[in-house]
Amino acid sequence: MVSVADRSSGHGPTADLAERVQRLIELRTPAGSRRPSYDQIARSINDTAGRNVISGAYIWELATGKTTNPRIHHLEALAGWGGTDVRYFFDDAYASRVEPQLNLLWRLKASGVLNVALRAQGLSHSSREQVGTMVDHLRSLEGLKEPDDAPDLPAFD
Repeated sequence: MVSVADRSSGHGPTADLAERVQRLIELRTPAGSRRPSYDQIARSINDTAGRNVISGAYIWELATGKTTNPRIHHLEALAGWGGTDVRYFFDDAYASRVEPQLNLLWRLKASGVLNVALRAQGLSHSSREQVGTMVDHLRSLEGLKEPDDAPDLPAFD
């Protein structure tokens, strides 16, 4: 069993883990949406796995720091649900590097933009430019200006 206490950062491992679990849930929650319950998160993880991997109560224990020695497979399942690697919970440098990427990923997915981008994959440069021109035109027709909160695109690993 791998323990969070095995971290080498010198910070309180339980508090760090609880903060990271809470942060991962925040990153995964679309802006303006209600945060999913711990039971909803567990159901999503278990449905994806096709078996019972984790309970909502256990995710609550992780998020509140009540669990001090979690099993690695629980953290792997939670990391997978959040779109990252289990290193997110243990490696400060990794977590700070991937958080902007996770933020962008979940914002794009929630807005439907990720679906459009994936559908444009494989199109020629010229076709992608035409898609961009169409999007600009549609934004203009709908009276939308350029988004104020357009994120700087992070370099993905």
